[in-house]
Amino acid sequence: MNELSDGNRRLAGGAMARPGQLWLLWLGFIMVSLNMRLIFATVGPLLSALHLSFTSTLLVTTLPLVLLSVFSITGVKLRQRMGEERALFVALVLLCLGCAMRGGGEAMLLLGTAIGSVGIAVMNVIMPALARKRFLPQQMGSVMGIYALMLGVGAVIGAGGAFPLFLSLGADEMAAYQSLGLWAIPALLALLIWLPQLRHSVAAGQVSGGRNGAGNDLYRQRVAWSVTLFFGLQVLNLYVFLAWMPTIFTSRGSSPESAALLFSASQFSLMIGGFLVPFLAARARDQRGFMVLTILCCLVGTLGILYAPGNSAMVWVLLLGFGQGAGPGLGTYLFVVRSASGESAARLSAMAQSVGYLIAGLGPLLVGYLWKFVGSWDLPLLLVAGLLVLELLVCLPAGKNQRI
Repeated sequence: MNELSDGNRRLAGGAMARPGQLWLLWLGFIMVSLNMRLIFATVGPLLSALHLSFTSTLLVTTLPLVLLSVFSITGVKLRQRMGEERALFVALVLLCLGCAMRGGGEAMLLLGTAIGSVGIAVMNVIMPALARKRFLPQQMGSVMGIYALMLGVGAVIGAGGAFPLFLSLGADEMAAYQSLGLWAIPALLALLIWLPQLRHSVAAGQVSGGRNGAGNDLYRQRVAWSVTLFFGLQVLNLYVFLAWMPTIFTSRGSSPESAALLFSASQFSLMIGGFLVPFLAARARDQRGFMVLTILCCLVGTLGILYAPGNSAMVWVLLLGFGQGAGPGLGTYLFVVRSASGESAARLSAMAQSVGYLIAGLGPLLVGYLWKFVGSWDLPLLLVAGLLVLELLVCLPAGKNQRI
């Protein structure tokens, strides 16, 4: 942390940045990361209190993933036109607006979730490229580990704080919407802390001379597809449970408070897995063992929730959460370590997230429809488990020591 990357030296005119500038960069990086799951983790615990129609429930759980896919390419375009720092600022503005709008009722909840999701889509693409630009190569394991850790911390804060905040505001339907709107406050704080970084923003198109052909053949590369499928199937597993875990437990007889506690515990474990696995994976030349560990944690946790006695649920949600945190965190690290440059990292990130989130968006949708159709969670959870087995078969080439 006491050195600057080549890109940071160039932007600073060759002078080393003062320690205060480095701490501002780290603080901004952490605060942006912290906000990237809050908008998603705060809805699940309140679904029963919001009294949404089944169609609106599917939209609020599935539409964000579709938008994360569709607007990933927008992140690449904004980076080329504005630079990483300014593109992140624009994304934070959208996130603040989207979070605030969710407090205005059902229609505003859907619209605000959509606007906030567009901001998150841009952040998802920009953050790995920013890490590559502003930090040293030997720092990447720590940087991406902290990034994944803060994603998990945000999810824990959202999952753990949503229900108590709802209770403190009156525990009625209006309180549920008002509590969702208040999550604009941490997003606004992140935006203010990020402001000093705007001075460092240089459009990526200017740095590269406007050449955009670095990733034209990315979709023909096996490794790129392996990274994409690993990321997409891991995110699918994460967002299925992010949307439906409290409902799964309440439909099986748990109280809303108990379901919220289990959900919060899974997000705490997610935070640990999201930091630990990328951090350790960065110290290995081959990441396939970490990928197998990640997938097996998710698989065993899913089957445990499905078949094990209800009094052991805490064990299985902790195991599942660890794998769910490790998967996207490891996937994001692969965007960086499998790329030869910041440009290829941004393009691999855009490919993996545009295709991956499209795959992931099918998860909550299919699971929700299957549950509604069969009236039980058995078949939906077996589908999730089957996809994890498929993931073991197709994704391991992403872990080999090679670069795009």
